[in-house]
Amino acid sequence: MLPKKRIDDSKGYFMDKKQIRNQSNVRSLILTVMLCVLAVAAAADLEYGTHIIGHIFFMMLIGILAMIFITCEKSVFVLDAAALLAIIFFTTNGSLMFSFFGAVLVLSALLLAYAVQKKSAKTSAVLVVSFTVTLGYLAVVAVFYAAEGNSLEFSALFSKLNALFDAVKVACSDVIRQSVNSLPEEMLAYYAKHDITREMILEASLRAMEDYVDWMQLLLPGCFVFLVQIMGYIGVVSFEKTARIMQCKGILPNEHWHLYPTQISCVIYILITVAYIITSFFAATSSFAVIITNFWLALMPVMIACGLHSLRLRLKHPILRRKTIIILILLAVGVFFIPDAVLTFSIFMLTFMGAQDVSLSRSVESGGSRIP
Repeated sequence: MLPKKRIDDSKGYFMDKKQIRNQSNVRSLILTVMLCVLAVAAAADLEYGTHIIGHIFFMMLIGILAMIFITCEKSVFVLDAAALLAIIFFTTNGSLMFSFFGAVLVLSALLLAYAVQKKSAKTSAVLVVSFTVTLGYLAVVAVFYAAEGNSLEFSALFSKLNALFDAVKVACSDVIRQSVNSLPEEMLAYYAKHDITREMILEASLRAMEDYVDWMQLLLPGCFVFLVQIMGYIGVVSFEKTARIMQCKGILPNEHWHLYPTQISCVIYILITVAYIITSFFAATSSFAVIITNFWLALMPVMIACGLHSLRLRLKHPILRRKTIIILILLAVGVFFIPDAVLTFSIFMLTFMGAQDVSLSRSVESGGSRIP
């Protein structure tokens, strides 16, 4: 028979275990409800809405699933993953493509959970999710595309892409023709004083539109990489925010878990940005400008995230706070007068600030404490 003190300790031990089990059950229930609600909203938007919100919610599901895998029983994860696939299947009226997309989300969540448990950097976690989602989505789309009798040869895909942009040009041409034909006579009379006819306006507008569409087609690689990184970042941030909301910050690799690219990446981004600005003025349509712009777009998401982190630190700094607030107010006022110029300038300054701070932190990291 155990001594009285030992008996009391054992009761406390079992009470602690029961309390921990109850907390785990409550956490599992909350995460499961969050998962199901978000899955219904995502699938409904994919079936009846814009698809954009649905795919954003899909990325958020990755973070919640990874959280369930790490903090809950494995049986709970299996049941929640099965429930996710069932919700997607029935909400999208039996769409197999979206159901396979759901399977890609489950795989991405597992890899994200593995990266977190290995104490990986946030940048690595974003890359893991981005690559997994991209390759998985492309594989699913390729299978269903080929199943419809389409060819997966590069020449056929390239022709399909060109046909898509040609259709965009045709649609834009119709809109431009309607706009030019509806110009008021007073405006046409004003242009006539400068020897500009309606036909000249139409020709110039169509030429500018075609050049713009061709330019966007050349920037597809950079835009694709940009979008992929944003989607991966949403998944990782969803996991981080869920962990903090559920008071499980201890599972994060470190307390200040934010994007932290290498110093060479920051230097390359700064050089590419300078080259982009120069080419925008002197050779905006050259092959070199196309390459530079694609690289600039590919590196921008990480630098924007770093810039937002630096901005948050400056707003907390007792000396820099007032100056930062004044600059933000001036930029906010400027948006109402010259929105395009102010927004472009803000993005440049934000990314430059992030690249500069990370580069400085990397340069002093080996000699002292890392800048938070």
